[in-house]
Amino acid sequence: MLRIKQRASGLWRLLTSMSLGITLLLLAIVFAIAGTYNPQVFASPWFLLLSGLLTLNIVCTTGVRIRRLIGRDTTVPRVFNSQKDHRLISLGQCSPERVTSEAVGELKRLGFAVNLKEFEQGRLITGKKRAWVKFASPLLHLAVVLLVIGSVIGSMWGLKGHYQIEVPGQADLTKDGFPFDLRVNEFNIEYYEDGTPRQYTSSLAIIKGEEVEDTRNIAVNRPLKQQGVKVYQSTYGYNLEGSIKRGDETATFKVEEGDLIFLGGPAHLAMEVQWPRYLVYSQGIPFSMGIAELNEPLNILNMEVTFNERIPFTGLEVKSDPGLPLIWLSFIIGLLGLTLRLYVKPQTIWLLQGQREGNIELRLASGQRVKEQQHAEYIAQRLGGIFREECSFKV
Repeated sequence: MLRIKQRASGLWRLLTSMSLGITLLLLAIVFAIAGTYNPQVFASPWFLLLSGLLTLNIVCTTGVRIRRLIGRDTTVPRVFNSQKDHRLISLGQCSPERVTSEAVGELKRLGFAVNLKEFEQGRLITGKKRAWVKFASPLLHLAVVLLVIGSVIGSMWGLKGHYQIEVPGQADLTKDGFPFDLRVNEFNIEYYEDGTPRQYTSSLAIIKGEEVEDTRNIAVNRPLKQQGVKVYQSTYGYNLEGSIKRGDETATFKVEEGDLIFLGGPAHLAMEVQWPRYLVYSQGIPFSMGIAELNEPLNILNMEVTFNERIPFTGLEVKSDPGLPLIWLSFIIGLLGLTLRLYVKPQTIWLLQGQREGNIELRLASGQRVKEQQHAEYIAQRLGGIFREECSFKV
């Protein structure tokens, strides 16, 4: 039993160690960099295991820290162990209750929340302002946990797809796990005066089952948002349909404009079309060029190439990331924790009241910030004035 407890204690120390957390975080950064080149990394067992261990480490260390923060102090603050870190105020034959009452009153007038505790060394009077700021570090830890969990959820259950849909046409997104299908009704391009595209938009119908649930227009930087799914307008282009006739044989083709159409033959011909211009290559070397028209045959050596139709398509990027709300929440919590940690500081003043040879002694200490030191100086002066008449007061 003792050996089990020792092993469990050792495992707990390992899980809550900062060195383990830093090591796991560095490894996670390496995996994340690799994932930018290969997204499959984020769904690999190694990355999921690493994310789980990092989350467990952060949760455990955060729990330990919160437990310390909300736990009760059982010892006098260490600031009283060194004479240079606090000042000693010696009072004469004063009433201990009067001293406590006046000290508490001055702290409250300065806006401090006051707490009293009895220790062997004496009565500890603690004044605190903005004590809740101590939870800034746990908030930062929680933000990292939510970020890791959100990323893992997104990598495991997120969906992503690129669809080129002819206009008019339909994409069956439900086959890929999305909650609805899309039908493209129209596609429009707006141009600048010089003829370059300014904006392109698609009119989409959201289809649930056999019914049209809604109709939306999307454009670049104006995506469709529906049921946790985002649909972005990403590309557009044209598909070319036609035929290649060689003797008595005829073959059809359908390619995206700009792709190569392999004509074959002894010269190994390939055609590239940027409508209405075309360029023919022979073994990668330009062979001929010209202008194409629909349904007008092009005679190229012993072949006849005909373009029957030029069909526009719209390119849509469809994404679903169920972990995204957690990631946004982690950014908000992290920003809050970082703001508290950097710009809001708690203020604490301690007075340790004791007795020595029948006289009252007050040990006064504060944090290292200027405001707290000013408050401590003010309290020392106030207490000196209050007890001057009935006590022999000195600092």
